[in-house]
Amino acid sequence: MIQNMLLLHLSDIHFRAGQIGTAMDPNGHLRSELLRDAQVQCQRIGRAPDAVLVSGDIAFAGAKAEFEYATDWLKTLCGACGTTLGSVFVIPGNHDVVRSVASKPVVQSLHQSIKAAQPIALNGIISGLLSDEDAKSALYEALGPYNTFAGQFFCDLLPPERTRATRDLYFQDGSILRMTGLNSAFVSSASDTPGSLFVDPASFQLERLPGVEHLVLCHHPYSWLGNGKALSDFLHDVARVHLFGHEHTNRILPARDFVSVAAGAAHPDHEEPNWEPGYNLLELEVEGVGTDRYLTVAVHVRVWQANPGQFIAKQDRGADAFQSRIALSPWIKPENTVVAQPAAAESTQADAAAPEEGADPMDSLRDISVRFFRLTVSQRSAIAGKLNLIEDEDANQPDFERSRRVFLRARERNLVEALDREVSAAGQ
Repeated sequence: MIQNMLLLHLSDIHFRAGQIGTAMDPNGHLRSELLRDAQVQCQRIGRAPDAVLVSGDIAFAGAKAEFEYATDWLKTLCGACGTTLGSVFVIPGNHDVVRSVASKPVVQSLHQSIKAAQPIALNGIISGLLSDEDAKSALYEALGPYNTFAGQFFCDLLPPERTRATRDLYFQDGSILRMTGLNSAFVSSASDTPGSLFVDPASFQLERLPGVEHLVLCHHPYSWLGNGKALSDFLHDVARVHLFGHEHTNRILPARDFVSVAAGAAHPDHEEPNWEPGYNLLELEVEGVGTDRYLTVAVHVRVWQANPGQFIAKQDRGADAFQSRIALSPWIKPENTVVAQPAAAESTQADAAAPEEGADPMDSLRDISVRFFRLTVSQRSAIAGKLNLIEDEDANQPDFERSRRVFLRARERNLVEALDREVSAAGQ
């Protein structure tokens, strides 16, 4: 069981094709310093991150090369901090959208039908479009490269049933921290303005369950969402930790029942006023038992200081971390029972049972998955075919969805070890 949970939180990295990996990369030194600081801070705290959370804008223009570079850099970051690439959990931002696709007339027409909807009809219109084969394909086409990237972490999105990503971590008392990533970029394009974006109705379906505490990631803050007020009211009731990106300014709002963190950008534009790159580390722990339980949250905000150049702690009244203590509902893990799991269509869990040792049963699959996605499409197809993990129904699915189904079938058919051996052999 996790005693003191540690989460590394990044946002707005903006890997930009034409700059990344070149001698003229304006952020090369900054990334190197972030790696160095994150490694030092994890060593100081005394543990590796249990998850590396990226709240959108991984890429700059949604390009395949940008996501490929992101995978390599995140692997280096994870290694420096003592964890694996499989710990990464991502959501999309507006820069992860391919703008040339989002600007197509048919896509813009769909966007306008959502933006023009009256509040009482909004959820019905979004649900209808995300359930229609042609409309959902058009709305999500611009996220194609993102989904290929996110698929290796089982964070890919496919409407209508999988419009949010979900993963569980386990506290020391057996209770769950359920991480849910929302998609606020499916109506994003070059014409984004505050209030013009939306989350879909599934974002309002987090359940308050015994022994489950929610952490939610959404790239866009409430002010950028046309249904932001409704989302704010809902999340304030059900989620203990809220993480946002997009605005490049770090802010922390501690409330009685939740902590909200607006992240700074790992790579803000150098011409932005008050340029302040940063990232966050969050320590979470459940204290007490039964009727006397609390969630303690310590947010370490690391910001770049110039002259001398280094990452330093943003302080709260002289302290190097922002501390919150939130009262939790009474709960004791019942013997021989399980903690409730997410809905099957969205879950990245292996089955309905919580694992005995408090580990996510998809951990081993993610470690295989990140290696599987490093292979060529032909290598992946050959492995899936050899193990009979491809079905006729997969023919019209995007590549990331076919890969997901390969892993789900391998798990269902007790072929995970065989899949691991084939991936390892192909990667040599």
